Amino acid sequence: MKYKRNIRSLTSNLNERKIAVRYIIVVLIGQEYKDMRPLTKELTKLTLEGKLAHGGNEPLRWMMDNIFVRTDPASNIKPDKEKSTERIDGAVATIMALDRALRNKNTDSVYNTRGVLIL
Repeated sequence: MKYKRNIRSLTSNLNERKIAVRYIIVVLIGQEYKDMRPLTKELTKLTLEGKLAHGGNEPLRWMMDNIFVRTDPASNIKPDKEKSTERIDGAVATIMALDRALRNKNTDSVYNTRGVLIL
C-alpha cells in the first residue's frame, strides 16, 4: 500500500538526516473499512452528542460538510475522498487523531515530561 511505503520512506529520511527518531512515534492507521469503521462511527457519535470541540475552526467545519461516507455491503463505513464534494483532508486527519486519543486517553501527556521538539 502506498501510505506504508511513504511512512517507511519518512522514517528512513529522518534517520539519514540524523533526526532523533526515538522521539517520534510513527503509527500506521489503515484507510480500509476495517480500520476506519469504528473511528468514523465514534466521530459521528461524538459530533451528534455535541462532544467534539474544534474551537470554531472554519476550515475543519467546511471539510466536515464536504465529507461523503461510503458504506460497503457489510455496512462498514469510511470517508470517500473521490465522492466527497470538496477537500476532506482535515476530516480524515481528525478521524486519525481520534484513534490516537482513544488509545492513549489514560496516559500522561508527553509535554509534561519534555518540551516541544522542533525538527
